[in-house]
Amino acid sequence: MYPSFTLFDKTIPSYWICALAGLAACCIAALIRHKRFKELQEVDITNSAALGLVGMILGGRVLYLLRISPLIVKNFSYLKAHPHLAYEVLSNGMVFYGGLFGVLAVLLWYCRKYRLDRAAVFDYYAPLFPLFHAFGRVGCFLTGCCHGMVCQRFGIAFVNSPSAENGVPYFPVQLLGSLGNLCLFGIVLAFERKHHKSGQALPLYLLLYAIGRFLLEFLRGDTVRGVTFGLSTSQWISLGLLLALAIVRYRIKKGREAQPQSGTN
Repeated sequence: MYPSFTLFDKTIPSYWICALAGLAACCIAALIRHKRFKELQEVDITNSAALGLVGMILGGRVLYLLRISPLIVKNFSYLKAHPHLAYEVLSNGMVFYGGLFGVLAVLLWYCRKYRLDRAAVFDYYAPLFPLFHAFGRVGCFLTGCCHGMVCQRFGIAFVNSPSAENGVPYFPVQLLGSLGNLCLFGIVLAFERKHHKSGQALPLYLLLYAIGRFLLEFLRGDTVRGVTFGLSTSQWISLGLLLALAIVRYRIKKGREAQPQSGTN
């Protein structure tokens, strides 16, 4: 594929081009969405978005390094003897779940610090997560990372990939993931317009994404994603996220049932 492009004699990784395009799309969508969330001040949106971007990068990098730490320990001597390779390993790579949790943690901190309506802030950002992710998956496809399983019938072979074995036909799971995220973006927006209740957009997104990611991982073929007891790291995180959503839903329901009923006898 095209892991990088040359512009004005500068080599730019394809993934970062797609990430910038995703950020631009999110900025446009955010401006449009502000008409529905006028209670949120522009300064809070700008500041929380900038801090959220930092949280995304840090969270994505930390989870990536944790995931590949066994490989780093196993090949420490080799990496020590080849510092340029060690630099490539340590300076590249992100895990989406880490980035997502990093953003959510920053947004939660920002809401508490400045006493913002947490439900409104999370609802505002909820559809932007899959929109950005859709562009990111296209970047993965162009780079050749996060590839699918070997598939002779529907596979696409990479020729310049630094991550995948070139010449081998892999199922384009990255493009399927991108399409799924675009669909998820539309679903969250449609839900918001027709059946929206404050604070429901983010749980809906997390629920659908966790289910979709768990299933999509079965089509992945890259080994660096980590596999434990037959399931990948992202699949275990998806299961944990689904369990957490179920517990929160149960506690909210029990809390409502425990509230005294008003009325006259």
